[in-house]
Amino acid sequence: MSTTRNRAVRWAVGGGLLLTVLGAGGRLVHWATDDGPPLGDSRACAGTDVPLDRALATTGLALPADATGVHYLARHDASSGRLELAVAFRSTGIAMTGFLAGHGLTAAQVEGLDDGPYEHGDVMEYRGLCGATGKAPAVSVPVTTDAGETVQVAVEMDGRSIRANTAVVLSLSPLR
Repeated sequence: MSTTRNRAVRWAVGGGLLLTVLGAGGRLVHWATDDGPPLGDSRACAGTDVPLDRALATTGLALPADATGVHYLARHDASSGRLELAVAFRSTGIAMTGFLAGHGLTAAQVEGLDDGPYEHGDVMEYRGLCGATGKAPAVSVPVTTDAGETVQVAVEMDGRSIRANTAVVLSLSPLR
């Protein structure tokens, strides 16, 4: 009986050891063959071929100083020759109110985001943009950058105002 039991214990230990070695080997192969994030930037989503700083400079945009959790998709569209850009991040309502005002919206327009001629609802989902992008209720507002580009700015709403801590998506040539 003890021989059978010893054999079972040896098989269990051997099997566990084999599974551990195989699992570690699989992780090692994945690590060795993983190309990493596009452009070496952990914030870049798959398909990105333009660095964020260059994409922002091209469009005339600057992210708010308090932007956190930034992730982006920036690529040249071969068919149109234009830059496609979507940037998601978190910011404060105060910073985004200032951002919108800095791009030509009047105080009355910012206060009336929920009543204005802006797109409402599920406006924060963009094809190819990785990571969390926010949720409804949200509003998408077109703004003109210093470079003359029209960019959609989607922010989460809390009643009639921008949420105190809001998810934001900036997009040029929307990737919907």
